[in-house]
Amino acid sequence: MKRAAGAVGVALTALILTGCAPVMSPVSTPVATFPDGTTKTPRSTPTDGLDDGPNAPTPTPADSTSQAAAVKLAEKFMTAFAQPQLDATTWINALYPMLTQQGAAAYEGTDPANVPVHKITGAGSVVDGATDYALLVTVPTDIGTYVVSLTRKAATDPWLVDRITPPGR
Repeated sequence: MKRAAGAVGVALTALILTGCAPVMSPVSTPVATFPDGTTKTPRSTPTDGLDDGPNAPTPTPADSTSQAAAVKLAEKFMTAFAQPQLDATTWINALYPMLTQQGAAAYEGTDPANVPVHKITGAGSVVDGATDYALLVTVPTDIGTYVVSLTRKAATDPWLVDRITPPGR
């Protein structure tokens, strides 16, 4: 009797769990059907998993004024970053206004004494492929060229540093 009750419990659990998963239609036209009866056809291109909706901005190439502002910020950021002699609080507080939230979290807790760069040695330049919302700027330093990744949510917002990549990476 206990075995039969256990088997029924397992079968009931399996039915409940499979009812929560989307059911895919034949391979020719994939459509996910959800338990509430809604359906959705998956996108044919990779996505970040977030639905930007029908009003999602279409990236356009960054204009020269925008690119100049990005280069100026990248150089300013690298100048502030390249100060290993500063105490950690002073160092990170100088960087915070130029960082995205993700960038701030990434560099928080960094000991500036471990920063190998001491100065920038030339002008930054924008890498091909820059858009109104994201771009890369190369900045030459005393230990090689860093790549500074900048982003913003709207073409009218100021650029912010998301991360930097040291030479050789």
